[in-house]
Amino acid sequence: GLLSTLPPMITGHAFDQAIPQAERSMLVQFSLGLLLVAFTQAAFKITQSIAMIRVQGKMDYSAQAAVWDRLLDLPSTFFRQFSAGDLADRAGGIDQIRAIVAGAGVAALLGSFSSIFNVFQMIGYSLKLAAVAIGLTLLYVSATMTANYVQLRSQREEQKWRGRIMGLVLQLISGVAKLRVSGAENHAFRVWATSFADQRRLSFTIGRIRNVMAVFNATFPVLSSMLIFLTVVSLKAAAAEKGERFDMTTGDLLAFTAAYGIFLAAMQALGDASLSMLRIVPIWERLRPIVETLPEVDATKAYPGRLTGAIEVSHVSFRYSEDGPWILRDISLKIRPGEFVALVGGSGSGKSTLMRLLLGFERPETGSIYYDGQDLDTLDLRMVRQQLGVVLQESRLLPADIYRNIVGSSSRTVQEAWEAAEKAGLADDIRAMPMQMHTVISEGGGAFSGGQKQRLMIARAIVHKPKIIFLDEATSALDNKTQAIVTESMDKLQATRVVIAHRLSTIVNADRICYLEQGQLVEQGTFQELMDRDGLFAALAKRQLA
Repeated sequence: GLLSTLPPMITGHAFDQAIPQAERSMLVQFSLGLLLVAFTQAAFKITQSIAMIRVQGKMDYSAQAAVWDRLLDLPSTFFRQFSAGDLADRAGGIDQIRAIVAGAGVAALLGSFSSIFNVFQMIGYSLKLAAVAIGLTLLYVSATMTANYVQLRSQREEQKWRGRIMGLVLQLISGVAKLRVSGAENHAFRVWATSFADQRRLSFTIGRIRNVMAVFNATFPVLSSMLIFLTVVSLKAAAAEKGERFDMTTGDLLAFTAAYGIFLAAMQALGDASLSMLRIVPIWERLRPIVETLPEVDATKAYPGRLTGAIEVSHVSFRYSEDGPWILRDISLKIRPGEFVALVGGSGSGKSTLMRLLLGFERPETGSIYYDGQDLDTLDLRMVRQQLGVVLQESRLLPADIYRNIVGSSSRTVQEAWEAAEKAGLADDIRAMPMQMHTVISEGGGAFSGGQKQRLMIARAIVHKPKIIFLDEATSALDNKTQAIVTESMDKLQATRVVIAHRLSTIVNADRICYLEQGQLVEQGTFQELMDRDGLFAALAKRQLA
């Protein structure tokens, strides 16, 4: 801070003493003094930059890790509210906040704090001129804050559009095959182009405001210096009229101007930093849902122990929103350990929703779900799911090798992966591949057929020999021979199986078939019992058999 007062002071003495008196030795001393100040300030800046790089590195690591850890712990219901691209943009906002706070914000605050000494220096030279200079600076700060506020409104909308576009782009890229099949490429481009044009329109608005402020920042120091000189002239004229002496030398005026220049530069840096700090507002608003939503797992949840496979659904009703239609109505169901239960019904009957409830992805509005007599709401869901084998309709392959796709993050051996592949009827296919178990699967698994993908996900579900297996249309792409291999392997596991299937041939041997209609459990029994009853399930079976 005190270093910033030396250049104006040296300038004043140089023009008042050294130059008029041609004191070369004094000029050399002043030059060396200015050189020393420059080196000292450079050393301080270098030290500050190195320190900030280290601080930013630690902040970036901690902040990013905390946000992504939080995001992965959020309940599944949270992810229904946002697209994948939008969520990635929201989570990435923490890096922008870190960069703003630890970068321009800290540097500007340090600079503005140091410039306070220049204010006292200006007052020491002339109180009246200092008042004018401070007034001009306040005018500059007011104009800057007004422009920043106008920008903030546009930035908030621009951030929202950017998140939407990221989500849209991700959907278009992942669904490009479907777009080509339906010939909807031009429509998809129009949807993207419309959204992009709206975002660019806001960006242009922000850019225009920034250009105006850039011109203002460039001209204001010149205009303010001119006003200070005019003030000096008027003060000197007023003193002459009164017969008084205006006690301010040329060196003092130049020193005052230099001090004011340093102070104004610090305020300009603070104004730029304030704009950056205001950018945090829309970024934080988009990040808030991730931070404020309660995580799915917390320390108060109980360890479920080793599950045996007993499941009970007690008077469960569910809807996705408070004012939405009921998806499930008063469902009650007891499943014994090792039982094979099939959930059947038309589209929209609630089968997949019931499975999501069993997995803890959703919470019932009324009623409870029990595993081995323990209320699922009181259990650590992560520990429960680690003991389940699950294949959902939307399950996807990982961009990794086959071995890692089967064992996931567990420490299962390659031999155990081969055993799971044998049970899923996939081992022969893997042996035919050049790298066998270490064959790398690309994003989306484009080189694998639908049946191979399903068998790979079945192998993933059974590799850790779970006591409970959930399958949602997990064998729809398999032929009858492979289906028989998978079914025989499942039988040998002696695990509880809850299966959703539209192809009735896959559930003929189920211990119990539960038929759902409009969210209600209307029939249950073995295949033959339901066919003899000649009810809704029998009608469905006859339509398929016909």
